[in-house]
Amino acid sequence: MTKFTGLLLLFLGVLTFAQDGTRVYEFVNITTSPRQAALGGNAQSMWDGDPNMSYWNPALASNQSHGFLALNYINYLADVNFGTLSAVYQYDDDEFFSIHGQYVDYGDFRGYDENDTPTGDFSAKDLAFSLGYARRLSDFFSVGAAIKYINSRIETYSSQAVAADVGLVFHDIDYNTNVSLAVRNLGFQVKTYAGTKEKMPLQINLGLSQKLEHVPLELSITLHDLQKFDNSVPEDENGNKTKFGRKLIDHVSIGGELFPGESFNLRLGYNFKRGNELKIEDNRTFAGLTFGFGIRISYFRFDFAHANYYKGSNTNHFGLIIDLDRIIQGRDYWRSNPYY
Repeated sequence: MTKFTGLLLLFLGVLTFAQDGTRVYEFVNITTSPRQAALGGNAQSMWDGDPNMSYWNPALASNQSHGFLALNYINYLADVNFGTLSAVYQYDDDEFFSIHGQYVDYGDFRGYDENDTPTGDFSAKDLAFSLGYARRLSDFFSVGAAIKYINSRIETYSSQAVAADVGLVFHDIDYNTNVSLAVRNLGFQVKTYAGTKEKMPLQINLGLSQKLEHVPLELSITLHDLQKFDNSVPEDENGNKTKFGRKLIDHVSIGGELFPGESFNLRLGYNFKRGNELKIEDNRTFAGLTFGFGIRISYFRFDFAHANYYKGSNTNHFGLIIDLDRIIQGRDYWRSNPYY
């Protein structure tokens, strides 16, 4: 375990100093579920019954998320339609599999050449599919990995890639503490758009979630996009050069979930990078603020989240989690699932 952790940290250090410039397939890093969106947009450390979490760190697949299917839809900025699915299957006491899919439809566009002559309408679409594996090493540690296929099309151009995600999770059930470390989108382009290879959207995230002992509240904090420290715009809203403190806080998102694990949840979060980059001087826009709720009815959980960007352009996230295992087993479900 010590050797594994040391090699992983060394690998993270190399990647941190190697990444810069324009990247491709950034859609694989868009917030996927209403719960994640409501908790600041980057939450990915919840080791519980949410199958969406295992997309962000394959090691988060667990017995609690076994048999759950999640379907999500986002009407994203500029009327972009974005849908995802996630599911987890427990193979034995210590091994788990997960599947995930993403689909982005950017809509139809009008084409023109350099002389402003119409060339006809065209569309743009992105697709990704991944298969994950997780193994519980002990009562406290789990590891996971996922292989991902990415396909992107715009007009007559198309591109394909293969990527991998790796993750490590520390989970302390006694103290309700989870720590999640994930390295995502390690890979390469199999086919380029026009003969020029572009960089993959590497992402390194570190998350912490903590359920309070005497209050029905789970708090989370995520340090996202750690592969590159300077991830901020060059200048702030006043035209001044971006300072160290701003660059540091732009990697942070926070969230809180009231009544975690119950039939009804309230969620609130804040994304510092979004708030800093989209705020307007002397005008309160609530950019970066996120909120939502979840309701469980029988075999189903309905989730909703609203994320503020700026006036007139916000996003609404809708999600449905289905307990397939409970539906299939019927009356025998409670006998074979002592955790529920």
